[in-house]
Amino acid sequence: MPLSKQDITYIRQAKTILDENFDKHIIIPQLARQTGINEAKLKEGFKELFGTGIHTYLQQLRLEKAKQLLLTTSMPITDITYHIGYSHVTHFTTLFKKEFGVTPTEFRNSKGL
Repeated sequence: MPLSKQDITYIRQAKTILDENFDKHIIIPQLARQTGINEAKLKEGFKELFGTGIHTYLQQLRLEKAKQLLLTTSMPITDITYHIGYSHVTHFTTLFKKEFGVTPTEFRNSKGL
């Protein structure tokens, strides 16, 4: 489905909302309503424009934010979990290890190297 200039504007607006609200519970239907585009077009267009799905993008964004916090703060892992929008430390730790190959604690202890 071809994207109009207006669709692209809406989809970029959706990405901005994700970037600014990564720590909040975001659901795609709400994001679609907020930006004025239908849900299917938002999902397909987002993947077309940014090369990844909305959920994957949000997860990667959160994990990158966590990585930065682990490197630059002494914030406890639990606090980082909540700060980036997850409510369960075990879920966050599992996702982090899957993405980076080490747990958040191991990452912090090795200073990301």
